[in-house]
Amino acid sequence: MASGPPRRIQTISSHVVGATVPEQAPSMPLPPVSPSSLPFGLHRPDEPSRHQWLEKPKAGTVALVGAPLCEGQPLGGVNMAPGAFRNGGLERAVRNLKWDFCDCGDVREDARAEPQGPGPASDMYYPPEMVKNSVAVGSGVGAVHKLVSQKAADGKFVLTIGGDHSVAAGSITGIMKHRPQLAVVWIDAHGDCNTPETSPSKNYHGMPLAHVMGWFSRPVRGFEWYEEHTATCPPLAEDQVALIALRDVDQTERDLLRNSGVHVFTMSDIDRLGIGAVMELALERIDPKGRRPLHLSFDIDSCDPSIAPGTGTKARGGLSYREAHYICERLAVTRRLGSMDIVEVNPELDKHTEEDMHGDDPDIRATETVRLGIELVASALGKTIV
Repeated sequence: MASGPPRRIQTISSHVVGATVPEQAPSMPLPPVSPSSLPFGLHRPDEPSRHQWLEKPKAGTVALVGAPLCEGQPLGGVNMAPGAFRNGGLERAVRNLKWDFCDCGDVREDARAEPQGPGPASDMYYPPEMVKNSVAVGSGVGAVHKLVSQKAADGKFVLTIGGDHSVAAGSITGIMKHRPQLAVVWIDAHGDCNTPETSPSKNYHGMPLAHVMGWFSRPVRGFEWYEEHTATCPPLAEDQVALIALRDVDQTERDLLRNSGVHVFTMSDIDRLGIGAVMELALERIDPKGRRPLHLSFDIDSCDPSIAPGTGTKARGGLSYREAHYICERLAVTRRLGSMDIVEVNPELDKHTEEDMHGDDPDIRATETVRLGIELVASALGKTIV
């Protein structure tokens, strides 16, 4: 199997990263943006003076899976995030929205160290230098996969708190085991679509989306569980993935994305169209009939460092506070969002909240980035301004 996605000719329906957009030939048709065409319509047609309130998602049970994995990248501290979210008031924020809350604990260290089966012959694996710490990363992500799958089977809203973005390879595959038509909204400053052949750093946290889409040409030692998974479940379909908020993409990764079916929306697209139109386009493309279950994988480094300082891979010019919340709010009102990751929050790099403001949730007592993460979870579960 060749590394990377199959080459194809891009059409106007597949937006690509880094595309030049001449004024006379836009890269995609622009949707009409008016109050009546967006999900938050202003008025009922038959009652023009009355506001139309959208129905919130039906409250159920949130199953929290703590995934304190940090081996997919070089910085310590990201493994502290699940504890910081708990201590910062996550459970109270969830229960205030009338959801039940089940804390499944953190993926256990002993579960992460379970010995792997024999797997394929050793010469079939990627060499160890092509995926750093692959055994530790693979066993940890496999434990996430197992626990997420168990909770998804029970019909719960599965909330996975990383850890680095490696954990998404476990959460997405765990959800897909029970929701095979899953569509994914991946919010990130980076593509996370490198393969071991293309990655400059060889850190797995820059590869998980490529892995779950089937772009790796060999098995990875430590990920034997993934080979077992793909024996019965196909990879995540490229055209059921929307990558939003990109602004720091490796050249080889850019080439992979340009030759794939992934729907890519950079910060330039958000500047040009606005986050409302971008979300409509993304949902239309990954779920054109409005029937697929949705998963949100939210890397906190997608947000501008001015509002999310506690992360190890900062890049200038990210999502604003309201843009980040709108993404979560829009997915909530689909009533099909059933799982979510929050990743790459590093409490060791975070800043203390310098000022409490009107409207802050008094039950959330946390550092800046942890507070933002908890607030985003609340928006994804249906919290609204009014």
